[in-house]
Amino acid sequence: MMKKLGFYRVTMGCDPEFFFAVKGKTIGAEKILPKEGLEYKPGTTTGKAGDGRHTVRGEKNSKVIIDGIQAELNPRANTCRANLGNEISACFREVYKKLEDHPGVTAEFAQTVQITKEEMKSLDDSSKKFGCTPSKNAYTAKNNVKIKDASRYFKRSAGGHIHLGHDDQAHVKKTLENTKDLVPMLDIIVGNTCVLLDKDPGNIERRKNYGRAGEFRTPPHGLEYRTLSNFWLQSYQLMSLATGLARLAVNIVANSTPENDYVKAIRSKVNMRKIRKAINSNDYDLAYANFKAIEPILIEIIHDNDTEDYPITSKSIEAFHHFVEKGMNYWFTENPLEHWCKIPEGHGTGWEKFLMTTVQKDLDQSKKLQAK
Repeated sequence: MMKKLGFYRVTMGCDPEFFFAVKGKTIGAEKILPKEGLEYKPGTTTGKAGDGRHTVRGEKNSKVIIDGIQAELNPRANTCRANLGNEISACFREVYKKLEDHPGVTAEFAQTVQITKEEMKSLDDSSKKFGCTPSKNAYTAKNNVKIKDASRYFKRSAGGHIHLGHDDQAHVKKTLENTKDLVPMLDIIVGNTCVLLDKDPGNIERRKNYGRAGEFRTPPHGLEYRTLSNFWLQSYQLMSLATGLARLAVNIVANSTPENDYVKAIRSKVNMRKIRKAINSNDYDLAYANFKAIEPILIEIIHDNDTEDYPITSKSIEAFHHFVEKGMNYWFTENPLEHWCKIPEGHGTGWEKFLMTTVQKDLDQSKKLQAK
């Protein structure tokens, strides 16, 4: 019997991408955004930042920038997911205001899009290039990008990378530097689990170039996990889940000791080749089998009262399976831009609250119907 998992603060940030389109046809972000990007000038988060538990990393304001053909959010990182969500919401409100000057242009959140030759030809050379430099990979030294001339490749994908920082905590900093253990754990806890939610077949195309299992970078603030698509931009609750899973993975590694080796216990239940295959081929059935293999350990080591720290507990696991079974499009039908622009405040409306209210209520109703 292992001890319950402790908790270390982790700063969480992200740089998710999306597209602009006219009548369903993707256009370059350069045609909507200024070269310097859109800046959320107040640069503050709403809520509990500064209470000793939640902190903001960096002094720069949140921005929306041009990243090749895509637009990219650069919200300020925070140790509180709600505050991070508030920054993302503020960024999207800037986008919404900008689109008022461009009638007929919409923000689109597809994972993969097709660019017309005419549109590609009309763009600046800087926009024709891939916005991302190659990643490191925990399993191979090979560069996965096979496209040599991006201007002749007419598909573009939107990533949803998660940035993790140490908040000046020495032990968390050391954990983030331990990529040998941390990146595979991120694949097990985050990448594999998100396959259950993000069923878009475009992921297979995206991962021919970017976003394969084990992809990461090591920026000055810590670690960037580069496997996820932008699927979690569909709602604040999905963002809360994705970053919550990432924080859980960091804490599993950070809290592991010879006496309570959480990493060893979890790794013993899965085959990393199957984890990688589930992610790279977007194999839902294999990902579910992988998740079920580690589920008993997660339930054992996470406190039932850790509903503000970790996204899955024994109290919520049944609702989680119900959420997965229905699929995220069942739960989130609102236009993402409108959703982000109107959320009043992140606190009290995140993943755990959503799971234990909306999803649990739907599950209870389903049980009643089945009992009749």
